[in-house]
Amino acid sequence: MALRIKSVNTGVIRKGDSFVALAFKIKEQKDKESLYFFPALPLRDLLIALESRLAALHMRQGNELKKYEKARDKTGKKMLEDIPALQEEELRHADISFRVDELELTHNGEDELTITLKLHNGKSVELTINELQIDLLVKAIIHAINNAGMRELALRISSLLDFLPLYDADCQEKDNLEYDFYNQPQWKHDLFSHYLAVLYRFNDKDGKECFSGSIVKTRTPSGSKEAQAISRRLLDFSPRLKKLTGTPCQVYVRTLSANKGQQLSQEQCLRALHHLHVQSVK
Repeated sequence: MALRIKSVNTGVIRKGDSFVALAFKIKEQKDKESLYFFPALPLRDLLIALESRLAALHMRQGNELKKYEKARDKTGKKMLEDIPALQEEELRHADISFRVDELELTHNGEDELTITLKLHNGKSVELTINELQIDLLVKAIIHAINNAGMRELALRISSLLDFLPLYDADCQEKDNLEYDFYNQPQWKHDLFSHYLAVLYRFNDKDGKECFSGSIVKTRTPSGSKEAQAISRRLLDFSPRLKKLTGTPCQVYVRTLSANKGQQLSQEQCLRALHHLHVQSVK
């Protein structure tokens, strides 16, 4: 049976200046308490699932938005009144059995999410989160990281939540592409609707004109401010594109597909990036 959150508490486990895990203590509806530990990658995946629902909630307008905000604030107040205690001893002697090795968004319901945590001890735990709780959960996670003096980590994770990287490539001679592929689980694909091709035109240190690019999924089309911001943040994420940091670039962004149910093949993605390269040269 899935755990249902009544309230939470968060803290950071670190080794020197390095982040080890986020401690996530849950008080369940029957006042039972559970403690799980999220290393950086599972924590990022948790935030991807939560941020996706938050983005949809913030799209509401007028009375619908006011109704949501009133209910969210009421829920948040109740959660703050019931925060479970998190002792320093629990962080010092964290049980590795309850480390989250992987997670999956297994149900994206109308007003709640179910996230399956795959623990280091081989067991799985289902966690059901009401959408009215999400805002406070995200704030609790970010607050714990900032409170531990790791604001840079919070900024780095938060910059990776609104897009899904699929391919990075360097355009080479004779129309060849040298590329990297990021294998993403289906549940992440389902959170994003728009495939974007992003191409960077720049000169290398010898003055030669070069092209590198990426294929990503987002929630917004190519003409949006959000897509432009993603094209800048991609340089910090991608090992292949890091060489462009600080380099003047001409950036081309094109929407390939805006159908949430359609999944493009590797051939379709790379061919689209190649076509964008050919058109930018012309």
